[in-house]
Amino acid sequence: MLNPLWLQTFVSLVETGSFTRTAQLRFMTQPGVSQHLKKLEQACDAELLVRLGKGVELTEQGRKVYQYALALPQHEDKLLDSLKFDSLYEGRCSIACSGALAQRIYPAVLLLQSQHPGLCIELEVAPQSSILQGIAQSNIELAICTRRDDNDNFSYQSCGSEPLGLMLPADRAANVSSADIVTTLQSLGLIQHPDALHYLNLYFSHCGDDALASCNPEIFKRSGRINQLSQILLPVSLGLGFTVLPSSTLQQFNDAAKVAMYQAPKQVVEPLYFVQSRHRQLAARYETLKTAILARLSSPIS
Repeated sequence: MLNPLWLQTFVSLVETGSFTRTAQLRFMTQPGVSQHLKKLEQACDAELLVRLGKGVELTEQGRKVYQYALALPQHEDKLLDSLKFDSLYEGRCSIACSGALAQRIYPAVLLLQSQHPGLCIELEVAPQSSILQGIAQSNIELAICTRRDDNDNFSYQSCGSEPLGLMLPADRAANVSSADIVTTLQSLGLIQHPDALHYLNLYFSHCGDDALASCNPEIFKRSGRINQLSQILLPVSLGLGFTVLPSSTLQQFNDAAKVAMYQAPKQVVEPLYFVQSRHRQLAARYETLKTAILARLSSPIS
């Protein structure tokens, strides 16, 4: 087994490129640093570093040892987490969801972590296709998605819904009616984003407005495109187009007064699901996390 102290010295040496700086950081002498490197190279039976004047350069074997040394703390974290499998309030939790949902649930996640400092909660924002791929590859433990996949390897649990809104510039939305909504949208054009067409089709099909229900979303010109959630409503607020987004994004937008949602006959919502691998049991702390998120999703959007 490679001595952890030798590996830590080696990592410092690679990252600083200096025997002198490594000795200072590790409270060692320079001969001590050289001795650690020599013993590590003997244990690996390979030259790991080449000295270049005042710096160093990794050999191919050195690069592999460096990557191995960097991974050790991660393996240790996973081991410690596994030892707390049945703890409700300790260990690492990773969850993935859309940007709109992240804005909605993150305050509850932070409150939970402040109440239980032993929890380390990591929230990743990603599109649904990437999330499902991450679950399949065991890179993501738990996720919140809006659509069910036909893959039998996934397990779904209903956890709420996400209202959608047809977002228009406030001055254009003030007097728009069902009779002229399509004409208004055509004149504005669509502010495209990664989920825009999916949201449009869902909204038009379920909003109860006959004019929109019979309209093909593909007819609208594109007035712009952006994939940063916090900025999608900016061109709408400036009168440059329309879009469809979860209603919660309007409450998070700085110039919310300049954007208005079209008042359709029916509210359109997307169902939300907790998603995980069907073949993997999650640690008990995930139930604590899910309970906090369920409470947040069941509360009114504000």
